[in-house]
Amino acid sequence: MSFTADPMFPGDLLDAASRFAANAAADAARSGARQDAWRQAAAMGWPALLIDEARGGAGGTMADLGAVVEACARHALGLPLARRCAQAPALLMAAGTPAADEVLRALCAGEVDIDVALAGELTVDVRPGGGVRLAGSLELVDALLPCTHVLVAAGDTLLLLPHASLPKPAARFAGIDGGQGADLALDGLEWPASAVLAQGAQAQAAATAARDIGALVTAIDMAATLGATVEHCIQFLATRVQFGVALSSFQVLRHQVVDLYVQYESASVLLARLVHDTASQGRLSSRDAALCKLYLNDLARRSAEAAIQLHGGMGMTAELPAARLARRLLCAEFEQGDRLQQLTQLQALAA
Repeated sequence: MSFTADPMFPGDLLDAASRFAANAAADAARSGARQDAWRQAAAMGWPALLIDEARGGAGGTMADLGAVVEACARHALGLPLARRCAQAPALLMAAGTPAADEVLRALCAGEVDIDVALAGELTVDVRPGGGVRLAGSLELVDALLPCTHVLVAAGDTLLLLPHASLPKPAARFAGIDGGQGADLALDGLEWPASAVLAQGAQAQAAATAARDIGALVTAIDMAATLGATVEHCIQFLATRVQFGVALSSFQVLRHQVVDLYVQYESASVLLARLVHDTASQGRLSSRDAALCKLYLNDLARRSAEAAIQLHGGMGMTAELPAARLARRLLCAEFEQGDRLQQLTQLQALAA
């Protein structure tokens, strides 16, 4: 008995990204493998995939990026595709300023590698004399991957900060998927006026667009990871024999796998439809993005717990691909808005 999840975004791009992801996953145990995988992804032009051709990008669609995300998610690579390939271009394109367009062209040319940071309690004071003074903290979601610049949307200001000018982390936090976050204290630090890419309504609209596309891309990541999890669960139960009996013969385990399969099919159809509607309408609804991420958040946790249980419980799966996939599901739940953040956003939209 075998099962292969139907792809959400089939095509040549999915096939090419799948070959890359398979090679990167086979090398994952080596130190620095994830950093090398991201450098290769950047060299292939993935950060410029959604940028229009007039500014040097590939002019791709959300379905194209979805194919890349789906391929990498199936191998639990955990690359920062939502932040660096979706949110960074979204912030720069929505800003609509000459300074942001110049950064876009540099990004397409491979001259810069831009990450997106969470502003937290950061406040920005743009001084009449031309300087920018920051107060508060900045959160780097992944402090281990290299980058040249960091995009920060704080209030009604969009900033581009050179990574080399940022202070050393005040605290570091290890993630269960191998990543490492960091908090930076920026109290009293100043940058030149050129660090400001946009202000006012333009910056706020850019932040909204980036938030929505980040939630959608992370939801695609979660659904694709779930599809791969179902495959590995079925393969494990079909081949694992205990006390002379195949695990796949137990009805309660078969029912759990069916539940996982139904959840995957529901999520994959939902996301494929949402991406199609986004492309046809030319915009992504904030409400749809928040609802989708909220739905996948709950689905991801329950699916990760079920997969661990089906493989023998906690501590029994470390050497199996299902363990990496389950960890990725649990981490993605808190990326781009956890349950509380999505509910708060939906309440604000309703109001």
